[in-house]
Amino acid sequence: MMCWKRLIILALLVVICREPAYAVFNEQIAVDARAISLANTVTADPPGLMSVHYNPAGLSLLGEGKVLGNGLVFPVIERTGRLTEDEDFEGFMGGTWGPDAPYNPEDPKSAHGGPDPLAGTEGTNSDNRMYIPFYGPIDFLVGANLGISSRKEDSKWTFAYANYAPYGGGMAHRDEGDPLRFGCKSLYLQHLIYAAPTAAYKVSRDLSVGVSFGLGQTAFGLELDQRTPNQLVALTRVIGDATKDLEIPVVSEQTLPPPFFGGGMGPYEYNTRLQMDMRDDFVPSFNLGLLWRPENWFSFGVTYQSEAKAELTGEYTWAYSEQFQRMVDWNGRTPMTMQTAGMLDLPINGVPYQTGTVTRTQKFPQRVQAGIMVKPFKPLKLLFDVHWADWSVIEEDRFVFDQDIQLFRFAKLMGYTGGNRALVVERNMKDTWSWSVGLEVQALDWLSLRAGYEKRPTSTRKTLFDALYFLPDMEFYGAGFGIHLPQDVNIDLGFGYLFNKSVKIENNESTNMNSTDFTKVVYNPYAGLDYEQETAIYMASFGITMPLEVQMELLHHQLEMGKHALHTIGGLINKLNPFAGDEPEKEKKETDAH
Repeated sequence: MMCWKRLIILALLVVICREPAYAVFNEQIAVDARAISLANTVTADPPGLMSVHYNPAGLSLLGEGKVLGNGLVFPVIERTGRLTEDEDFEGFMGGTWGPDAPYNPEDPKSAHGGPDPLAGTEGTNSDNRMYIPFYGPIDFLVGANLGISSRKEDSKWTFAYANYAPYGGGMAHRDEGDPLRFGCKSLYLQHLIYAAPTAAYKVSRDLSVGVSFGLGQTAFGLELDQRTPNQLVALTRVIGDATKDLEIPVVSEQTLPPPFFGGGMGPYEYNTRLQMDMRDDFVPSFNLGLLWRPENWFSFGVTYQSEAKAELTGEYTWAYSEQFQRMVDWNGRTPMTMQTAGMLDLPINGVPYQTGTVTRTQKFPQRVQAGIMVKPFKPLKLLFDVHWADWSVIEEDRFVFDQDIQLFRFAKLMGYTGGNRALVVERNMKDTWSWSVGLEVQALDWLSLRAGYEKRPTSTRKTLFDALYFLPDMEFYGAGFGIHLPQDVNIDLGFGYLFNKSVKIENNESTNMNSTDFTKVVYNPYAGLDYEQETAIYMASFGITMPLEVQMELLHHQLEMGKHALHTIGGLINKLNPFAGDEPEKEKKETDAH
């Protein structure tokens, strides 16, 4: 009867908290193998040395002496985006855009006539992306953790040190025909805790508390091809084409030389490329944890993770297309255009690129996790967690450059208010509440089977959705097992699958993706199109924990085996050497010794 009561209590908690959820950006997806297999439902039953992250008080559950743990996680992100034409959208400047319109048929490079060339296309990321400290970006994802703990005999204190990556993710869309390269040609954003000294104290037999101080590195990189499907941009091309033969001797070269605006820019053509790589090597944070276990069949845990604020600094390059440079040069062609450009604060000398230093503030929000563990039967653990994250602290992305950017000086004419030196993208993120459940079955004395489910709501509003903050609402299924070997060696294997089968952003639904409002110039690369996305993340993870003396014993054994192998190889080389018997005794001894 008591077992059934425990099951009923847990079921009621799940039902009460099962509300419609909206997937958290990229937090704690790939940290620890056991946590992955339980879908992060570990606050009341923390996973060994990675308690440093999930609940520092859980270190009190580790054995006495020194314990060493390490692990690897291999995530693979797959994202496919599809673009379709909105039948109700009339197009820019009367819909006369594309290569087949009669407006200018003899010019194959003209953008007149037909629909958006991206309509009816789709793209899938070609690679994943991450940053390796002291090396740089690579097209691969891997998460690593390493930790060591120490507790003296009969001591209430446990001390530990660990490193891991609580946030991370990235991808690349580099295929020439991939339409998502205009939303994200490549991106990585990660936060690595490279040093996390931690202490846990056992207040009583039932209660433990813990604190962890994290020193981290945040890295961010972005590469983006840009186009500007916009009514006013299209107007410059229409006027440019209409005035290309409007040459008035003497007068034109003093007033408005043809074609006006240097021929203008097409709304569906590439005009600029942006590349940035930034980082902050000292980002402090801390975690607080409490673990209460009054009975063997019940425990309660709660964790507070502080906000981490990174002041990123790095290099950027703005590259400009030839048509953009022609339009800038046109502003300096005559005294009249130069005077107009001066009044409007427009550039007059086109350049192929601008490069320099860029800064940005990146916040990772404070989080609170609480959970319970119930054992209705001796071999069965049931776990339930709730999670809250303060994502609303992120109101915008603001990148500040060290010079006036020519693109922004033009964008001001269309209502952009970020200034000449700042790229400002509205985010207005929202706080997230989520829940997860997990179970662990002790199938054999040496084998534990695990599974978990987490509902991950997005912190990104649909009206501000784009191809950078790419995770929509996600469902997380985890599974795995643990193996307990002699000498207190524990091996964990975990597998995770996160997915969203479809998120749809209809034309004009997001002002960061497909708004046709001509004042929303930063940044709507798919204006006039409907967007649909499928997202999946696959993970395989491995972890091992053992007493340090066992690790040292294994290492000593491996060294002895290596020494023996070298000695054997050396003996074989001497036997095969045809001149070995002719060596003087002294030289032979030196050779053998070597």
